[in-house]
Amino acid sequence: MLLLLQSQAFADQSELQSEVESKTIGSLGAAEPDEISETPVEPITDPGGPHWVDSGHEYATNRAQALAQWMDDFFGAPVRDAERADTFVRAIFLDDWDERDGHDLKVRLRGQISLPKLSERVDLVFSGEESEQTLTEEERAEENDVGVRFNFRNSRRTRLDATLSLRSGPAILPGVRFRYQQPITDNSWARFTQRLQYHSEDGHRSLTNFDVNRILDDKSLLRWNGRVRFREEKDFWDWNTGITYRRWLDDHEKFPSAIEYFVAVSGRDQPENFETNYRLGFLYRKQFFRQFLYYEIEPSYNWRRDLYEDKREGVLGIVFRLEVMLDQALVGG
Repeated sequence: MLLLLQSQAFADQSELQSEVESKTIGSLGAAEPDEISETPVEPITDPGGPHWVDSGHEYATNRAQALAQWMDDFFGAPVRDAERADTFVRAIFLDDWDERDGHDLKVRLRGQISLPKLSERVDLVFSGEESEQTLTEEERAEENDVGVRFNFRNSRRTRLDATLSLRSGPAILPGVRFRYQQPITDNSWARFTQRLQYHSEDGHRSLTNFDVNRILDDKSLLRWNGRVRFREEKDFWDWNTGITYRRWLDDHEKFPSAIEYFVAVSGRDQPENFETNYRLGFLYRKQFFRQFLYYEIEPSYNWRRDLYEDKREGVLGIVFRLEVMLDQALVGG
């Protein structure tokens, strides 16, 4: 009887863990965060197997990471896009307006095309700089790179990629990217990402990202993000740090939406260490009409100065984005 009970407990736990992992990999908009069950994990009493405390902790951290990754998928976070396994392309049309500079219309392309006939580890990528919504649109503005990425290692905690990209100019950008993530508690985990590149015209570049995620409940999370960047042609370090709160909204069953509130500060170390911008605002993202169509509204208030000798000024801004997500799992949805 004891053996039967132990076998059933192990089977129940395996089924719960498989369910969480399948929702992490699922298509955007298809897996809702409230479907990530709170059902407790039965303890494993097999002396030869893992202790039930360790097993329960692993399930809880998997579940926390699944919600964070779902949020990144829905918001189209570049840091998450850089590690997707499927073919997809995001075409983003945006209007960046602020009361100082007026309207600035842009078109961006981001995504990847798998090349299985060449290798399962090689992708053709369209990429920009990894960033969070705590950055201004001007800080996120980078010319799109087109290149090839080779994945050397991809495990649960670590990932190592090498890239060879082309940028208008023209310029060649070879580089490497390393990511490490680690659970902290049952409801929180941290991620570290380091990118090193060489720009054939402007020299070396380094981009370091670090974030800590805390799951508050089945529909919301809190994230602290820190970013440090060095570009040889600028000859100074610039940095950004901020806190974001994301929440899934139950306003429509077929076309989901979510909202993000953020507060951030940016700065640089030359000619002296000073803060270039204090920023706060929110971002509302919504699927509409079809599952591959999204729109975003991002109003913000910026209290900034571009140069050390400038007087700080307050600037109100708003960004409108329209995104077409070309993905086999969504087209026709």
